Amino acid sequence: MPYRFLIYFSYTYAIPIAEPLEREIERLGYEVKWFADHKEGQEGILQKENVLHTIESALEYAPHVILCITDSCPDFFNSLKVQVFHGFNAEKRKSTIDHFNIRGLFDLYCTQGPSTTSIFKELKKQYNHFNVIETGWSKVDPMFPLQKDNNNPVPRIFVASTFSSRLSMALDPEVFSEIKKLSLTGKYHFDMVLHPKLEESVKEKWKTLEGAFFTYHDTTSFIPLMKRADMMMCDTTSVVQEFGLLEKPIVTFRHRVPRPHHINVTIIQDIEPALDRALTKSQDLVENLKIFNAALHPYQDGKSSGRVIQVCINQLHATKNDLKKKPLNLVRKWKVRKTLQYFTLKSYNKPFHLPDWSNRQPLTAILPVGNEIDNIQEVIDSVSFADEILVIDSMSTDGTHDIAQTKNVRIIRRPYEYSSSQKNFAIPLASHEWVLLVDADERVTPKLKDEILIKLINPSVNGNVAYWIGRTNHFMNKRIRHSGLRNDKVIRLFMRDKCRYEDKMVHAEIVADGKVGTLKNKFYHNTYRGIDEFIEKMNRYSGWQAVDYDKTTGTLTPFHFVLKPIYRFTKHYVIQLGFLDGMVGLFIAYLHAYMVYMRYLKLWLLRRNLK
Repeated sequence: MPYRFLIYFSYTYAIPIAEPLEREIERLGYEVKWFADHKEGQEGILQKENVLHTIESALEYAPHVILCITDSCPDFFNSLKVQVFHGFNAEKRKSTIDHFNIRGLFDLYCTQGPSTTSIFKELKKQYNHFNVIETGWSKVDPMFPLQKDNNNPVPRIFVASTFSSRLSMALDPEVFSEIKKLSLTGKYHFDMVLHPKLEESVKEKWKTLEGAFFTYHDTTSFIPLMKRADMMMCDTTSVVQEFGLLEKPIVTFRHRVPRPHHINVTIIQDIEPALDRALTKSQDLVENLKIFNAALHPYQDGKSSGRVIQVCINQLHATKNDLKKKPLNLVRKWKVRKTLQYFTLKSYNKPFHLPDWSNRQPLTAILPVGNEIDNIQEVIDSVSFADEILVIDSMSTDGTHDIAQTKNVRIIRRPYEYSSSQKNFAIPLASHEWVLLVDADERVTPKLKDEILIKLINPSVNGNVAYWIGRTNHFMNKRIRHSGLRNDKVIRLFMRDKCRYEDKMVHAEIVADGKVGTLKNKFYHNTYRGIDEFIEKMNRYSGWQAVDYDKTTGTLTPFHFVLKPIYRFTKHYVIQLGFLDGMVGLFIAYLHAYMVYMRYLKLWLLRRNLK
């Protein structure tokens, strides 16, 4: 199944956590995109191509799974919301307000090891609106397999500091002076990283120590630095747990909860002796570290990302009937909306369930095209989930046929007569019983695709032989919400042998031999590609309409040439609230009135054999 994943985060420190997940998703052939709800995170992924820059585009993407590497997740996404964690339990504060704080926004916690899994499972018993599955943590995958000693000519010390003012040694002037003094001795080489949330002035101060034996690294991807190091010096930062997985010695400065595998110092004078002791690699410290790691993160296979993705897929299809609804959480939900500047009443409090459509009925997508070089690639891509794509090309001369040939499609060329003729010709040629017909200026959205595939799991259950599909219309780069186009819908998903188009030159609709249902989701429809082309299209359509109207229209009078166009303008602009669409609504009303006028003008000319 073609799953869609969204990596949702706030700050750049999440990027190295997410990148192993991204690689695994792409290796499995699924789709993945990034979205950051904070400016700092957005700037960190500018170089990536698969980025969604607005919350609206993220909603249109309609992810099946949101991998959250931050503390919150929008409740108005109908997706499986997964907490991946942005660090180990740093023990900076009480657990209830930090690592183990249940925010009521997630469906699944992918825990890192027994020490977190056991607590989250107890919390699940208490709240029971989420699942807990131990997978290991994606960020540390690149650490493994563990490498042997680096044989550095000068011992390299990896230095990291948290941003919390009460715990950060980077803010302590005495620590600064001590590391400056030690770096000038040449006895050690310091590789320093600082938390992105620290003030720039603090970072600039530490950069002044740059020299032969001190290097400041402006990065959040510091696993290579840790692997190259012989030991670590830090404060109460969560990075200490990551480094510990390498089974190398650690010196902490005033750690809030010092551990048996730390050499914890509280006064400046003890720093240098502690560094020297750490470099002796005391066996007691190593054994204590291994015991701690077994509870923190026992996985040394580098495959935690794979476990996370597989667990997410399993949870997608699980019914989760035993889980309660998430709490109302009105304050947190308001904060999420305020952060994103996106205000909606939608809120999905039930765990997301995705039916397995791997055994669905096969589908043929029919694409009638003619000189659609600007549309052909995108429309083919939007129906790539179909088992067969049948392109009916009206002898295109602009390169449309050449592009279609590069795709995995079946192409039949046929001179154009009129729309319903082309479609009725194509329908019997479909290899599969169920057909999806898509015009070149339409796109199947991700949500619509999912709904179609779900309908095909057991299509005969409700007796429908066809389905209406709505269209969200766009004109001049603006979505049209009124102007008579709000409830626009067409029959496009249907059974091959039960449906045919009316034999009309313009605006023909499907005649179905059976019940017709309606899908909830809509096509994206953009019929505008420039005013000249649009007017030319209206002229062409009005000529075809003249042929259809010749059979039903009596003597032409000023009523047809004056009053009908005025009524059409009034209908679109006033009655159907086109004025709410702004200037574009005015244009739409005028162009439709113009088309009515041209229809009767061409009918008048047709009856007199004039052009």
